[in-house]
Amino acid sequence: MKFGKNLSLRVQLTLAMAGCVLLAVAFGYGGLNLFSTYQAARVKSELPPQALSAINKLEKNELPSTAEMKELLATDEKISQAVSDQQDLALIVLSIVAMLVGGASAIFLANRIAAPLDGVAKALQNLAAGDLSVRAVSRSPGSAEASKLITDFNTMAEALQRYDRELTEGAAAIAHELRTPLTILRGRLQGMKDQVFEPSEKEISGLILQVEALSRIVDDLQTVSFAEAGILTLHKAPIDLAKVIGELCQFVSPEIKESGMRLNLSLTPAHVFADPLRIRQAALALVNNACRHARSGGVIEIDCGLVGDFGVVRIMDRGPGLNSLVIENAFRLFWREDPSRARDYGGSGIGLAVVDAIARAHGGSITASHRAGGGAQFELRIPQKGVSGAPIVHLGSTHAT
Repeated sequence: MKFGKNLSLRVQLTLAMAGCVLLAVAFGYGGLNLFSTYQAARVKSELPPQALSAINKLEKNELPSTAEMKELLATDEKISQAVSDQQDLALIVLSIVAMLVGGASAIFLANRIAAPLDGVAKALQNLAAGDLSVRAVSRSPGSAEASKLITDFNTMAEALQRYDRELTEGAAAIAHELRTPLTILRGRLQGMKDQVFEPSEKEISGLILQVEALSRIVDDLQTVSFAEAGILTLHKAPIDLAKVIGELCQFVSPEIKESGMRLNLSLTPAHVFADPLRIRQAALALVNNACRHARSGGVIEIDCGLVGDFGVVRIMDRGPGLNSLVIENAFRLFWREDPSRARDYGGSGIGLAVVDAIARAHGGSITASHRAGGGAQFELRIPQKGVSGAPIVHLGSTHAT
């Protein structure tokens, strides 16, 4: 690790100021001492013999002769002014050198601090101009604050680019999902107007189905958008997840049987504080997802119970399972591993995003994983927080539908 790479700006400035002070002292005190030593040696070498003899005797604590002292005093008067002038000149030179070294150090530190900020400023200009792919870079490590600023800016830019991409893809996906039922409605209504189709009960029922499909798409999109904005309305109450899931399974079991699949339940009372209608909506979306994609497995298994402070619902199947790409993107709005195949099964790419939105609105989570032995597992977790002694409703511990 290079020195100073992760030091904070405050520490770097403190070290720089301390260094300048030490530099001034070193050049001032040390430089003058060295120059004085040099100057003394030079002056002694230029002294007359008697004056030099007087100085040598004085250094040895011996008394010079009268002639030697007179010669020394006479010489001192001549060289004292020259020595003082030379010391003043040396002090000026040392001060200039200290200023140059200090200035060079200040410029280096200023460039070190400013380089990352300049990189962020240029990136911000490009970002404001609409280039969401821009990232801040700097060859200088700068300070810890500058490094964090670059990291935070790049994180923000990546998020903006991702949101922009999802917005574009979402708009195209919404248009595509709405186009099919609207085209059918328009064609059928135009046919009835032109008397190509007879407005029979069967035709009207078909139109109603298309309207219901449009309503479901609009309702799901509203759920997701409200959850993203943090304004999804929840009517929370103490509920038993086992009871809610049991009632839902009684409702959907006929359709599951008609599709050639069976439903295995293992429900243990799990009291949570949640919106029963939203929990039912999320569980129904997970069951429908399993019916569409795991029909080859022939079975849907649902477990319910408490794990720590959470009520947990697991929807499992023995279908083709999930790869890493699906696990990573399953809850993205309109995402489908194989759009053409998913459309054949009637999927819109919204259902799992709705489940994720409902789970997060409750302070819980939804996860997807591949089951050992084949198949997929979706786990919905809802926190118990807020439960106030709701009565336990005992359902059959394990049964098959």
